[in-house]
Amino acid sequence: MTVRGKLRKIFDISDGSRRTRIVLQILSIVFAASLWLFVTWDRTAPSSSNISVISVPLKYPDLQDGYSIANAVTVVDVTIEGRIERLALMDKSEITASVSVQDLRPGKYRLPVQLEIPDGVRLSGYSPHIVDVELFRIIERTLRPSLSVVGSTPENLSLGNVSITPAEVMARGPESLIFSIRRAEVRESVEKLTAGINDDLSVVLVGDGGDAEGILVEPAKVRVVAKLEEAVDQKRVPVRVTVEGTPAEGFDIGIVSVSPDMVTLRGRRSSLASVNEIALNAIDVTGHSEVMNIDVPLDSPASDITAVSADKVNVRVEFDSAMETVTFQAVPVSVDGRGVYLEWALDPASVSVTLERTVSSTEPFDISNPPLEPYVDVTNVVARRLMLPVLVRGLSGDMRVLRIEPERVTVNALIR
Repeated sequence: MTVRGKLRKIFDISDGSRRTRIVLQILSIVFAASLWLFVTWDRTAPSSSNISVISVPLKYPDLQDGYSIANAVTVVDVTIEGRIERLALMDKSEITASVSVQDLRPGKYRLPVQLEIPDGVRLSGYSPHIVDVELFRIIERTLRPSLSVVGSTPENLSLGNVSITPAEVMARGPESLIFSIRRAEVRESVEKLTAGINDDLSVVLVGDGGDAEGILVEPAKVRVVAKLEEAVDQKRVPVRVTVEGTPAEGFDIGIVSVSPDMVTLRGRRSSLASVNEIALNAIDVTGHSEVMNIDVPLDSPASDITAVSADKVNVRVEFDSAMETVTFQAVPVSVDGRGVYLEWALDPASVSVTLERTVSSTEPFDISNPPLEPYVDVTNVVARRLMLPVLVRGLSGDMRVLRIEPERVTVNALIR
């Protein structure tokens, strides 16, 4: 039996029957509806959407060589929305979070987090928007370690000739920690020094609050040859330096340091009792703007007293550019970037901005014409109302922003 014959038998139809027409009409409607759905289906529209929170590493891509960041925020939580299948296949490396610290000097700052979002997803929010950043320089400092006796030294004994090899060590670490170091020393007990030592001892850095940590010392150990013996007394005293004169125009005196800043004196007990410091001759900084490094011989405070730990000290004088500041009030804030909405209202619509620059700048500040443009970036913003950080552009190279008040403004979408 043919297929046509089978259909005639199943439906009991003939070419002119009413049942044939009804069946064909139903099949035509089903076929037309299927074709319409196929043509109008948007393959690019998400079958369903989802929200995902991703922890993205926070980077500081333009951190200068020789600088580091204390207590840096390392992760930003980013909330994105998109198709389930797009989110499932997306790697968090497609989202970048960064903070720009370009050209910033050592200090504490509050800086905005900048995000880059890949195609196919929408940004719903992220945290934090602002991070606290403390920049510091990594520097090196040369120190001459001295021997410190651990324990109570008998009155009739004192250290004789002490040999420390090498005589100098290099300390490397954050600028604030390096300049807080008062001295470098090696330590040994009274018992061993009474018998005499010829050993490798660890170098310990001592600051105002005790032993300093977080600083690299090279070499970490030095060879020490010493012995407690009947001899004259010794006394450790600080080295004091003063500066006089006026630096070159546009500069101020910066950090003044002495290395070593403590010396060991040797002499009769009665003579040492009245010596509490070694005062160096004043350093004249008149007309200077570059770093001064001066080796200054140590003068004996008395004929029967000698310095046994050092015969000279190094005085380092640094200079900073003199700075001036100005605050611009009621500076209008503009809107930048393309978001979901075309028009926005800001509350408040203006901010005050405090700038700093070197006094050597040739152009005076014009209070009526701020040399900058505050703005907020609404790129990828989907919320109708949120707070955004105020950013700044248009500054010249010798200016930097000290404060923006307020730091964030409320952004409201205007729907017509």
